[in-house]
Amino acid sequence: MLRQSLAVLLSAALALTGTPLKAQECRAPMTALVLSGGGAKGIAHIGVLRALDSLGIRPDLIVGTSMGAVVGALYASGYTGRELDSLARALPLNELFRSYQPQAPRSLGALQPLVVWEQGERRFNLQSAAVVEAEINALVNVAMLRGNLLARGSFDSLPIPFRAVATDLGKRHPVVLSSGDLAQAVRASVAIPLLFSPERIDGRFLLDGGLSANIPIQVARDEGAEAVIVSDATEHAADTIDAYSPLVIADRLVAFLFQQSADSLRGDDLLVRPALDGFTSLNFSRESIARLLAQGREAADTTLPRLACPPRQERTAVRATDPALPTRVSGVAMPGTNPSERLALERLLGLELSDSLDPQLLRTRLRYLGLASEAYHSVWLGPKGSGDSVAFELQLRRAARRVAGLGLAYDNELGGRMWTGLVDRRFLGLALEGSGALFLGELRKELYAGFRRNFQLGRQLVNPTFTVRLGAEDVRQFEEDGDEVARADTREAIGFLGAERTLAKGWDLAAGIAGHAWREPVRGEMSTAGVLARLTRASRTRGRVLSAELLWAGVYRRAHLEAEVVGKLGVVRVLPRLRLGWGEDLPLQAGFPLGGDDGFPGLHIGERRGDREAMLGLRFIFPIRGPLLGRFELATGWTGTGGGMLDGDGWVGGVRAGLGAETPVGPVRFEYGYSTEDRGAVLVRLGRWF
Repeated sequence: MLRQSLAVLLSAALALTGTPLKAQECRAPMTALVLSGGGAKGIAHIGVLRALDSLGIRPDLIVGTSMGAVVGALYASGYTGRELDSLARALPLNELFRSYQPQAPRSLGALQPLVVWEQGERRFNLQSAAVVEAEINALVNVAMLRGNLLARGSFDSLPIPFRAVATDLGKRHPVVLSSGDLAQAVRASVAIPLLFSPERIDGRFLLDGGLSANIPIQVARDEGAEAVIVSDATEHAADTIDAYSPLVIADRLVAFLFQQSADSLRGDDLLVRPALDGFTSLNFSRESIARLLAQGREAADTTLPRLACPPRQERTAVRATDPALPTRVSGVAMPGTNPSERLALERLLGLELSDSLDPQLLRTRLRYLGLASEAYHSVWLGPKGSGDSVAFELQLRRAARRVAGLGLAYDNELGGRMWTGLVDRRFLGLALEGSGALFLGELRKELYAGFRRNFQLGRQLVNPTFTVRLGAEDVRQFEEDGDEVARADTREAIGFLGAERTLAKGWDLAAGIAGHAWREPVRGEMSTAGVLARLTRASRTRGRVLSAELLWAGVYRRAHLEAEVVGKLGVVRVLPRLRLGWGEDLPLQAGFPLGGDDGFPGLHIGERRGDREAMLGLRFIFPIRGPLLGRFELATGWTGTGGGMLDGDGWVGGVRAGLGAETPVGPVRFEYGYSTEDRGAVLVRLGRWF
């Protein structure tokens, strides 16, 4: 009874004096979540977001710079910290941020040229091999699609209002992006100098926001935030460095670009600083990502409970209060395009099928733009509208209209070889790609021409294709003991009319009708036609790694498979390679030389030729010192004419060893091979053979 009386008296006293209880005086201020730049280290922000979700803390505004803008835009679009954690672990980010060899356009084949010229707005420039911008732009487009459709031009319309911070290239002032295309805004915020091209928005060229506001606290305050929660993923450089290491000095100079004086924190603010010493800005390996996520979560779990009065609201991936995605396309505008290009782009994006919006199809086509279409560096959707409708006003950054390439190689048995090619991606001003190439070598000369365009077949996008090749080849011929005799002179013309389709991860499929006319010494002039199907896969670092082809014609039939995979045993690269060939009544030049252009250990290249081939090789490549590599290969194989594919007679084994190196003009190899035929052969090759 006494306790109840005291409670009543205390309540009355508080009511009379106007003094609130501690729980009652907690009024959450308008709180902004500020996510810094930091490159790969910004992945740690996701760990912080998971901690926020676990505590039910929901910020009123998100402000992000660079990688902080990427993470912040996704979180503001309604994705949870758990979903972003899964996304970061699944995406092949490490494959995007690394150097590549220059690449020839896909229509010229899986060629890795010595040099590529690209025609810009005013002149031809050398191709950059730092990153593949089109792929990264497409990935940003895909990741931001949900938020872009929700925002429709206003970032305040997202489930959580959002601001991206970029830097004006001309004035080096921060630029706060609160409207427009969400994906383009994020892309501008991550435009690291020399790695990415600047993004042009409203007449300004914008670069990475970290150059002017790497921890954009003041931006958040200017947007009305009364308190901030800062996730700081910036690098705090050590006091001592190796001043005699050029790489260390270069890394420190780059870090200086992204350092500014830090804005001071106030009483209601909170700083979350994960332990990121030892992490680098472009290391997106799976191991590094896992550690960064853990470091961010650990730092947030330690720090966030100290927040005096957090803004709380339960957060799920899609809440009842979130706006719904639009379902109807009310219009598509493409300023600066002609009717042919507009139709091609509508097909590319799947927007010509109906006026109903299919977000999954649009997401797939945006990804296709980066992986397969070489005509555009970026296509920003520019969505606008309200209610259940969205209108798109596309902003295009076209790839170079014309691309020219040059390749060179030398082999001690096959002699010198070169190619030069040109691709026009808007032939005669139309959405039609024209390509041509000339191949010159001691043994084979070839002239190639082709035309391609986009076409919508149901919900599938294909490329109707017409190509023609004119070739002349001197086929090497050998005695049983390996002595070379007179070469056979052949001529041929090959035409193809069909369709090609580019699939994910470098896969290409082609099918159609092929015509072949040729002349060879024994059978004289011949011609035939039939159906052709071809499947290839190319790697940006190693060129073609798989080729499978089937030609069924009236005069002859031919099927061929060649594949190479890469594995690792510590520092040793292990490369198994397989070749299988089968044919009937083949032209002389269409026969299968054992080992193909790479030859067979201990034998001359082209020495064993037939209409059947089976070969299995196993290569080991290991570093010795600097660019110098050790090379070792074991192989077994067979070729013959007629009979079964794996006949017991005629099999040969071999071993080959030597040295190699990667040079500015391509790989260099010096090797000696020995076969079970009790013969040896030297292989000297400069450049990547084609």
